[in-house]
Amino acid sequence: MTQGTSGTGAASGSTVMVIPGEMAARVDRLPMNRLAWEICLVVQIGWACAASTDGIAARMYPYVWLPAKEINHSQYDVLYALQVGISIVIGGYALGWLADKIGRRKALILSAALAGVFIWPFAYVTNYPALIFLSIADTLGFAGFLAINVVYMSEIMGPTVRPRVMMISQVAAIFVLLVILTGLIPHYWFPSQYKLYLWVLAGLNILVAIALYFRMPESPRWLEARERRDEARKIMQSLEARVMKRHPVLPEPDLAPHQVVAEEKTSWFAPFGKNYLFITILLLVVMALGYAGVVYGAASQSFLFLSLSRGYSAGFVFALVSWSGVVSSAVYLLNAFIGERFERRWVQLFGAVLFAGGWWGVYEVHNTTWLIVFYLVAVTGTILWLWSMYVYIPNNYPTRMRSLGTGWTDGIGHLGAWGGVLIAGALFSATAPGNFIIFITIPCALLPGVLVGIFGKRQRHRPLEEMSR
Repeated sequence: MTQGTSGTGAASGSTVMVIPGEMAARVDRLPMNRLAWEICLVVQIGWACAASTDGIAARMYPYVWLPAKEINHSQYDVLYALQVGISIVIGGYALGWLADKIGRRKALILSAALAGVFIWPFAYVTNYPALIFLSIADTLGFAGFLAINVVYMSEIMGPTVRPRVMMISQVAAIFVLLVILTGLIPHYWFPSQYKLYLWVLAGLNILVAIALYFRMPESPRWLEARERRDEARKIMQSLEARVMKRHPVLPEPDLAPHQVVAEEKTSWFAPFGKNYLFITILLLVVMALGYAGVVYGAASQSFLFLSLSRGYSAGFVFALVSWSGVVSSAVYLLNAFIGERFERRWVQLFGAVLFAGGWWGVYEVHNTTWLIVFYLVAVTGTILWLWSMYVYIPNNYPTRMRSLGTGWTDGIGHLGAWGGVLIAGALFSATAPGNFIIFITIPCALLPGVLVGIFGKRQRHRPLEEMSR
């Protein structure tokens, strides 16, 4: 065993050791197995349930608050920006740090519980100051899933298994989120049964917390990185025993490419160390711009554009969301099978181009059929860009700071969502939708797509420990 003190360890006063990554090597040798599928599907369905609470104001304002004259447009922009920006910044950073401190399992269970606790009060609260408080608390749980879920899935599978299992599990999440939770159910229940809808979301998230408690093992990689090797070996033996029921002979673990830096404590600013400074700043800029346009800038005004500017009913809009989930799920499923032939950063660039082209089409056409086509293209671009980034970001950091690095980039990047939503709302209402379209497509879609396409790290077929050096 070689030992040494890194800059991070010295700054934090903790002992740092470079050790052969026994758990990483044992995890990476496991073949495709039912256990990996089960764990990833549970985590991804949990992500979808938590994501259904994200930006609830976008569903409440056009069809509940606006007709009742309880909230005006500028107030709505502030509430939505708090939900998708400030709340996720706080939750992503805090729960990402917590996941590196107390473990992935406990932090994900807490995230699911928070998502359930803070969504149901929106059924009864209409006071604007109270809604501000709720909006800050609303997406804390979803932020935890953002910071942890892909981190955890990356750590329990090897590089030959990881892309296929993770991306197909993500397809399930996309389908559940867009087709069912934010499409079909509100199609039938909005606005008449919106209170029941919010209670269903709360109940689903609490059920997820219970399922995670019983079905989710702790990450052996995380335990090893925290020098809790006896616990890691015990969990690893249990996982191997389940896998060996269908694969009786496992290959010997190869320790060579799996050196792990074990550290008792990790500095909050570790992702800005000299080895990670460039990639952290790049990802932070890319995510801030992308959230300002591709994800939340567009979403903040899309229901208003379709319902107020084009006159479509709530039923039509939610049905369109549901169909966009069907199409984007199918495209992402195709990406799961052929995507590993390409670097993920090229998929992200392609998604940004689709998003920009789709939204320009939605804006320019006044025919329902073509509007549907271009809207489906735009949402598919969003899914390709965002879900590829979800997988891409954690792989840039070592185990000891993987959740923290994700929190700093994906989490803090939501400040772009906060500012982007406010700018998008002002452009949409004060100038013309055309300026809104320019904002979300050029500086906030094409630019981040090009940045990650040119400067992003190569990740194809590489072990986590090699990618994150």
